[in-house]
Amino acid sequence: MTYKQKLFLLVLAVASAGPASAADALLTVTLPGTTNSSAGAGTLDEIVVTAQKREQNLQSVGTSITAFDGASLRKLGLTDVTALSNQTPGMQFNQYGATVTVYNLRGVSQNDFSDHQEAPIAVYADDAYIASMGALAGSLFDIQRVEILRGPQGTLFGRNATGGLIHYISEKPKFDDEAYVSATLGNYGTLNTEGAFNHAVSDRLAMRASFGTDYHDGYIKNLIGPSINNQKQYAGRLQFLYKPSERGAISLKIHGVVNDNETAGNYSWASSTPDPSTGRGVFNGPSAAPFFCDLPACAPGSDPGGYVNNSGTPFTQSEDRRGIFNRTVLGATLHVNWNFDAFTLTSVTDYLRLQKRYGEDSDVSSNHLFNYDTFQHYQQLAEELRLNGTSGALHWITGLYFLDYHTRNGEYVDLPIYGGPTNATFRLTTQSESAFGQLEYDFSPNWTGIAGLRYTSDQKTFDYLYVGATPPLPEYNSSTNPAASKSFNNVTAKLELDYKIASDSMLYASLNRGAKGGGWSAPSNGVTQVSIDNLQYNQETLTSYELGEKLTFWDGRARINGAVFYYDYKNYQGFFLAGLTQVVQNVDATVKGAELELAVAPTRGLNLELGISHLETVAKKVPLPFLGADGTPQFINTELPQTPKWSVNAVARYEWEIPTGKLALEADTKWNAHEYLELLNGQVDYQNSYALSNARVTYSNDAHWDISAWVRNLSNKYYRVYNLDLSALGFNQSVYGPPRTYGATFNYRWGGK
Repeated sequence: MTYKQKLFLLVLAVASAGPASAADALLTVTLPGTTNSSAGAGTLDEIVVTAQKREQNLQSVGTSITAFDGASLRKLGLTDVTALSNQTPGMQFNQYGATVTVYNLRGVSQNDFSDHQEAPIAVYADDAYIASMGALAGSLFDIQRVEILRGPQGTLFGRNATGGLIHYISEKPKFDDEAYVSATLGNYGTLNTEGAFNHAVSDRLAMRASFGTDYHDGYIKNLIGPSINNQKQYAGRLQFLYKPSERGAISLKIHGVVNDNETAGNYSWASSTPDPSTGRGVFNGPSAAPFFCDLPACAPGSDPGGYVNNSGTPFTQSEDRRGIFNRTVLGATLHVNWNFDAFTLTSVTDYLRLQKRYGEDSDVSSNHLFNYDTFQHYQQLAEELRLNGTSGALHWITGLYFLDYHTRNGEYVDLPIYGGPTNATFRLTTQSESAFGQLEYDFSPNWTGIAGLRYTSDQKTFDYLYVGATPPLPEYNSSTNPAASKSFNNVTAKLELDYKIASDSMLYASLNRGAKGGGWSAPSNGVTQVSIDNLQYNQETLTSYELGEKLTFWDGRARINGAVFYYDYKNYQGFFLAGLTQVVQNVDATVKGAELELAVAPTRGLNLELGISHLETVAKKVPLPFLGADGTPQFINTELPQTPKWSVNAVARYEWEIPTGKLALEADTKWNAHEYLELLNGQVDYQNSYALSNARVTYSNDAHWDISAWVRNLSNKYYRVYNLDLSALGFNQSVYGPPRTYGATFNYRWGGK
């Protein structure tokens, strides 16, 4: 079946759902609750989102959004990003330790593990952009809503929202006294807590203090040392809301996250060898000869140090070095909203600071073959000033944005078999200014047009020094090489036409252009394989063409959402290893895709959800590690990493009353077709299709407390979320998703209205 035939069948399925079917496409409402209705029926809850910088009903916004409100997060036990991604079509997620977090939306991601890189999936917390990938990890505590916007968001959100964005919105202070506390106990020594206290200090001032702690032992048993991939994380948030008059409000948020001496390096070992024709890794069988070996005799299937892991499970390893992860993230956000007669003024001022230390046993063995360490000191200051208003049929918004950040990084590699230690130290300073505007005009009660434009100018300076190379390499900076200081200017835009069938049903067609500024690779080993003059890569642009529909029907008990889209991806910033050298290189790519979601509340207390995502991706002319037989470079077309062609997610939840309270049963699952975990699409990168299922039962006695028992990864499925092909060293690094976990959660709330 051709791609066009698949899209035709998908659109036909959407169209056959009802007479207004062409309306419910691009919006994703994941796991809405039910409300009481006549005849004992249920209805889907309305979710309010701020995807266009103002509050709107999710179903009236022509953007592909998955939105989780706080009630849904609590009911389904969605406490981390992994759980969210399992119920978001087109979204994948990996985290090789909390040191770097990678989001993937519709195939768009950034897999380079160097700490100075920014991601093409923008992450916001309470309207403030987080530029550092090392500051993204953390638990979801005291959350009001999470919004996941798929597709370029270059007009209103702008910076680096090439493939979309994720917006975490905290619960805000209220003029009421309330509090809650939550505790979770589980296997692997899990002890998680969460809580908040809200207090109305006066009729104009309110405050809210909240916290979240996460602790568990390591998922990976280390036969010669402490368990690996444990967690000791503490997070807090203090907020103040001041309303000097009915016209305006001022809020201040102070927040922090600390990771305390965690044992890092959650890799699983495997022996591998470069394919002789392409250089891409191939797994060695148990009887295969190792790639090379420093020992007089190496065991079959071993690495260069003669090590073999025969445990039969990725969660049992033997690592001679204790990895380490320490991180402190501190920040503050000042929010000012003021309503004037003709417009509303909003100012968002944000400061963020990160300090991080990470080290790992990179050879994943009992031998001293390869260790990797990195540190980062990061600071950012940002300001957004915007005006928005309504004049008759016209809605408008305009604003200015400024971002200044600098990061100081060091990467240390100890690789005795390749001549000893090397050290890369580098600094990146970035200043970014942008101006944006968007007009939304209602031509009639049914037709609405939207046009937006944003101009962004980035000024970046990169200083890089690599020590340990033979022959020595010169320092790379603006005085030695003019390419180390560069400006990246781009224009992003949006055009959209909406046809409203009803208040909660619509059709839309959109063209969006997103962009991400260029930068530099920062190799920490094997840099002699890449010219010091070719560290720079260019900015990328993504043009998206999308058709969507949203439909609410059956008296509000059902929604069916569908979308088809095409991405023209110019200068995609692809990451791969050239031998042992980290490289980001521009290649062109295309993405064709479709999404379909169904949400139904057929009767009171019952919710059913189904989501389907289809993606076909091509990265063009990706260079292979080895030269061809004639000594010239080889290029191939590959699939984008972490992009299964098909993924399906489903949830069923039923809640009913019993004599002493309420019971709720919930089961959810996600199935991914096969995928490649790196851009080179080597044999070691191939991940077979797999399904993950979870279950949860909840009992509540009244409105104040409930207790849940849950199991995640019911079948204890082994599946990989990340891979790094180190076959040039004779082995491979894989990161597996968590094994089966289970436990119980108790929640208690008091006060409030």
